[in-house]
Amino acid sequence: MSRSSGEAGTGALLWLVTTKWRAAVDRAVAPLGLTHAQYVVLASLYGLSRQGTRPSQRELADFAGLEAIYVSKLARALEKTGLLVRAEHPADPRAVRLTLTDHGTAVAQRAVVIVHALQEEVTAPIGGTASPRARELVRTLRTLLGTPPAGGTDDEGNTTMTQAPALLTGQDIGEAQGAVGALLDAVLAAGGHTSEQFIVLRVLSVRGPWASPAALHEFLAGQRQLGLDPPAVAALLGGLEAAGLVRGSSPDGAGPVELTGEGADLFARLAGTVAPATRSLYAGIDPDDLATAHRVLAQVVERAGHLRATL
Repeated sequence: MSRSSGEAGTGALLWLVTTKWRAAVDRAVAPLGLTHAQYVVLASLYGLSRQGTRPSQRELADFAGLEAIYVSKLARALEKTGLLVRAEHPADPRAVRLTLTDHGTAVAQRAVVIVHALQEEVTAPIGGTASPRARELVRTLRTLLGTPPAGGTDDEGNTTMTQAPALLTGQDIGEAQGAVGALLDAVLAAGGHTSEQFIVLRVLSVRGPWASPAALHEFLAGQRQLGLDPPAVAALLGGLEAAGLVRGSSPDGAGPVELTGEGADLFARLAGTVAPATRSLYAGIDPDDLATAHRVLAQVVERAGHLRATL
C-alpha cells in the first residue's frame, strides 16, 4: 500500500515506533507484574521521590505527561499490589498524595534498570542512547511534541511534555563513586593490590613530592573514596614505605614524601592495568557530556568545601 504523502508516512512510522516500544516494555516488565503504563507511573514516582518530592496524583500526572484520571486509575492498581500508598494530601484535602512503599521502590529500581537496558538495545542501530544520532532524535521528537520539556527526560529516560528538571543528588554521586570503586578493586585484585594503594601511589605520582608528611596524612584522611581514618592512613603509608615504594611518609618527619623508583614503576604498571577498564567505562559517552560532567562535579566539590567551612 503506497503512501499518498510524506506526512502520512511520518505519522504511520511514529505510530509504529510508539506501538513497538510500548509492547517491548510490556514484555520486559511483565515478570515484575507491571504493564508499560504502570511502569511509567512507578518510574516517574521513583524519580520524584529521589528528589525528595512526595507528589499528588495531579503533580505526578503533570510530571509524566499523562491525564490525571488515567494516573488515578493506575495508582489504584499499583496500591492494590502494595507498590505505593495513596493518602490524603496534608496541604489539600481534595488531593491524593502518592508514596512508594519499600517494595515499590525495590520494584521501581529493578524496572528502571531493565528498561534502560532495553533502550540501549532498541537504539543500538543508531549508536545507543548516548550517541549523537540518538540525541538528535530526541531533539526532533521534542520539536514534534510542540513545547520542549523543561528537564529533558524522566527517570526512565523517556521524554515527557511537562518534565521537572532532573536534579543531581548526593546519592547519584555516591552510587557512581561506589560503582567505579568496585570496578577498580576488581581490576587491581588480580595482581594482589588494592584501590587504596593505587590511589595513594597516584596522589604521589601526580601531586608529589609532598612537602609536608603531616599535610599528606591529613589530605588522605579527608578523601571519602578512601574511607580511612588517620591511623589507617598512617598504616597504609607505612606499609608502602616498608615495601620500598614510598619514602619519607612518617607524619613526624621533615619530608618530602615521594615515590621511590620501584613505587613509580609499580604505579605505571598498575595504571596500565586500569587503563583498558577505564576506556571501556567511558566508551560511547560523548566527550562534551564528559566535559560537562567534569565541570559540574568540580563545582560540587568546591561548593561542598565552602559550605562545610561555614558550618
